[in-house]
Amino acid sequence: MRASLKTYQPDRDFLRVRDFLKQTYAAFPGPYNWGIERWNYARYFVAPMLGADPDKPQDDAGERRAIKLWEDLVGLWEDEQGDIVGVTCVEHPDPSHDGFGEIFVLRHPQHPELIEDMLAFGEAHYVHPEKQRVYIWAYDDDTALNTVLERRGYVCREEPTSHHLEYTFGDLGQLELPEGFSLLSAAEKNDIEKLREVFGRGFNHEDPADWPSANAYRELQKAPDYNLEHHLVIVAPDGTYASSCIVWIDAENRVGHLEPLATHPDYRRLGLASQVQREGMRRLQSKGAVRMPMTGGFEPFYRAFGFTEQRTQHPWVKQL
Repeated sequence: MRASLKTYQPDRDFLRVRDFLKQTYAAFPGPYNWGIERWNYARYFVAPMLGADPDKPQDDAGERRAIKLWEDLVGLWEDEQGDIVGVTCVEHPDPSHDGFGEIFVLRHPQHPELIEDMLAFGEAHYVHPEKQRVYIWAYDDDTALNTVLERRGYVCREEPTSHHLEYTFGDLGQLELPEGFSLLSAAEKNDIEKLREVFGRGFNHEDPADWPSANAYRELQKAPDYNLEHHLVIVAPDGTYASSCIVWIDAENRVGHLEPLATHPDYRRLGLASQVQREGMRRLQSKGAVRMPMTGGFEPFYRAFGFTEQRTQHPWVKQL
């Protein structure tokens, strides 16, 4: 059945793509496509975060421009019945960002012939303006994608590597926190300024100008699959948010996702990240999730937690 490239229309297509990701998540030997959390997170948090102007914290014009650019960079393929069968997108819509130029191809298992067109779309729209290159991460067992990448002149780099890890839920135990620490969800208290700080400091940004804007957090909380009860923080005795995570559920596939997890540097090595993540998993398990995948996170932490390696991926680069 023939497929053709269509213009992505956000109001019509965001949820259609989200549902396409659910439908195709388990269709490959591994989860080659994004999970629903990454689709939500890219549009509703990464784009506005990168578009924020630190000199104008109350002005969301930059965020709106970044969201519009992200939407303009989505390629969408439909079959003759009007069903989505392929999506090409970016995660970082800022051409000056080091991560710009990464291609993501979200595919339907019955349309491997679209890989050529999807990569061509990325090569036409995602070239980093200074580095003049595009790149894509591909799993070693993804023969269809690897074959097309080699044919199109991409070069596989042996280093760095990244692994798909997975955790199967069992008995997650009880919450155990140091004396004076407590657990809170954004449904109980939605303190965006403290959420900004634990994220910023958790990712080693000391300057508040480098933290996500309040506007970016308000945008995140509009995401269709975001749940205030699944945005968890551990509060230190002095009221500082010491560790935080957001968990997401794909109930159709019984999969839980984590995006992101951060711990304030003043409160590391207390086991807080494990505890807030475990509490998120418990909440997902109560709603039917049975496992959690992880790719591209801090692997030593997740391996120590109990995640096991499923497959390996490498970056393929094409200089243009």
